[in-house]
Amino acid sequence: MNKLNVAVIFGGPSQEHDVGVVSAQQLMDCVDVRKINVIPVYMGFDGRFFEGPSLRKLDRFRPAPRPLSEVVFGWGEMGACITMLNGARTRTIDCALPVFHGPFGEDGRIQGLLETYGIPTTGFSAINSALAMRKDATKSLVKSAGVNVLPHVVVNVKELRQIDAICAKVEAEISYPVIVKPANLGSSIGVGLAKSRDELKVHLQAALKEDTFALVEPQVQNLEELNIAVMFRDGTIRYSAIERPKSTAELLNFKEKYLSSTSQGSGGGGKLGDAVVPSQGMLSLTRDINPKIDEDLKTRLCDYAAKAFTTLGLRGAPRMDFMHDTKTGELWFNEINPIPGSYGFFLWEAASEKVLFSTLVEHLVNEALSDSIKRFDDPVPQGAYLLPR
Repeated sequence: MNKLNVAVIFGGPSQEHDVGVVSAQQLMDCVDVRKINVIPVYMGFDGRFFEGPSLRKLDRFRPAPRPLSEVVFGWGEMGACITMLNGARTRTIDCALPVFHGPFGEDGRIQGLLETYGIPTTGFSAINSALAMRKDATKSLVKSAGVNVLPHVVVNVKELRQIDAICAKVEAEISYPVIVKPANLGSSIGVGLAKSRDELKVHLQAALKEDTFALVEPQVQNLEELNIAVMFRDGTIRYSAIERPKSTAELLNFKEKYLSSTSQGSGGGGKLGDAVVPSQGMLSLTRDINPKIDEDLKTRLCDYAAKAFTTLGLRGAPRMDFMHDTKTGELWFNEINPIPGSYGFFLWEAASEKVLFSTLVEHLVNEALSDSIKRFDDPVPQGAYLLPR
């Protein structure tokens, strides 16, 4: 059996760069080498692509390893390929597998580039990646499919000049306390809790330093967070284990998620050189996997996840995040992660139908190869000819 050459692309100019690098290393470590030959490709902060053996050595990232050779993606005589910029070598690839979190990778820009070249790419399409990345757009889309979402206010960075008017709008539509977050980021970067107008101003300014849009929504009381990953396999939607993150903090932010000193289950962090090495999954965050929850709640959770996943293309293995009020029983869709941290492998390995990380990667690759076919003939129908043929 011939091995598939899979370009695992990671890095990029995102605030979540470091988390993405760790996720990529975890994925490459778990690939079934009997079936897949991994070609690591690093995207620099300047948007250029590089390859080199040091990309498999996490302790060399400061924040990127050296030396590396610049490469470009394209389509050659043998199909999709990666070519060194100096033309010294071309490597044929079967598929590209992005492992990015945040802008310039998870948001459809990389997917769009690869789709333009005709390179089979795992996960969401470019369009659906962009929709999924913009939290307010996702909420509007899944709401139309019958999924419950919280009321929210979207703030454009250009509106900061009228910040008092924005605060008045928030106060008219939503009661304090409120959560403020960048609309296009994950990993809880830039998220803040505001209990007054003064705090709202501070958190809006902080969120809009990270993004051009901010989302403001009410803080759910009696909050229980519930996350579940999904995939479409063998003609049906499959569900991972349910995850219930736990935190002693009032607000689950990046530090709580990734740098907490408390760890449970999947291992703790350590140090490689001067770099903090997070643990697996949601890293040092403690969590309950497959917590005991009411069957009705579980049914609603899966129903909402299936509707959202169907609306966004039935592709990849995204994780859906939900908020549950344990007192009232209300459940709200929070967001979808097209490329979840660590690809959510620990959720799949704890599913009722266990899926190993290597099997998950194989599924993503096979899915991309089966429906990422680009035509290279003339796409213009005869009735639309304006130029001579």
